[in-house]
Amino acid sequence: MDTPTSTPTAPTTPADILALPPGPLTAAELAAAVPDARDRDRYERIWHGLYRRDDQPDDLRLRSIALARTWPDGVLRGRSAALLWGDDSVPVDAPPEIWLPSTRRSRPGRIYRYGTLPPSAVTEIDGLRVTTPLRTCRDLAGDLGFEDAVVSVERLCARVPELPGQLAGALEHPSGRGARDFTAVARAADPRSGSAVSTRARLELRAAGLDGFRHGHAVRLGHFTVELPLADPDARCVVFAAGDSATPSSSGRGTERFREQLLHAGWTVIVARGDAAPGNAASLAGHHRAVDSGAGRRAAAVLRARWPSSEVCYPPADDPAADPHGMWSGPRR
Repeated sequence: MDTPTSTPTAPTTPADILALPPGPLTAAELAAAVPDARDRDRYERIWHGLYRRDDQPDDLRLRSIALARTWPDGVLRGRSAALLWGDDSVPVDAPPEIWLPSTRRSRPGRIYRYGTLPPSAVTEIDGLRVTTPLRTCRDLAGDLGFEDAVVSVERLCARVPELPGQLAGALEHPSGRGARDFTAVARAADPRSGSAVSTRARLELRAAGLDGFRHGHAVRLGHFTVELPLADPDARCVVFAAGDSATPSSSGRGTERFREQLLHAGWTVIVARGDAAPGNAASLAGHHRAVDSGAGRRAAAVLRARWPSSEVCYPPADDPAADPHGMWSGPRR
């Protein structure tokens, strides 16, 4: 009588799965690296001929690498290049993009651009051919809407120290196809922005006619100098947003004291939070301007239209500002 034997199954423990090579792998690479067909059950197809391990996120980074593997003579561009340079504002489900030297049949979920790039516009990251940061900014300015392009350029400036200088140099002699869009985006970009939301808030306020908001204004709070992420010092209004290093993001005595000091120094404090809502914030601000001339209240109207969950704190109406310059030098008496 035969003794039944157990049939080996595909790896199921985390250690077993991690022992398998990660994708993207071609069909030939997968067959050579994982000879056991049961182990190959842990792989899923990215698209025809390329596979990933099923615990790997099927996101823009993976698909960009897969696209570069598919077309080794191509150059990753646009949001694929921006992601690899460190842009944290890129949607994870954005389609991968690549420059190709000649026309190829387009495929769903992939963006192809055709032409020959100058050598100065191409470099490598981890063995992948990508457009340089400056060329990536030019492509983004031509591909994306104005706000998304400015956000992406500013996030790249935060990760590539030499990029602001390169943008300034390029603005002195704009030329070529797309120069107008590139110039508009580069002039609107502020490398001091601390987050994508902070950038969007600044652009929203500017569209509403509130041009005084800038990044990097510093105030003195007690014994510390604090750089405000987005502020109009003349209007004595500050805007915090998710991702800003100085954002009072958690409750507690320290956070409350931080806000209280700003409020008693005569500042309006706005914390933009929650999901953004599409709408006409600029037109709402125009209506608000007609009934209230305070820039802080107009800014609050604009940002609440875009981020309905935003929190707004106004300085006490019966409490004069302790310091007319917005500099808080010590505890109130």
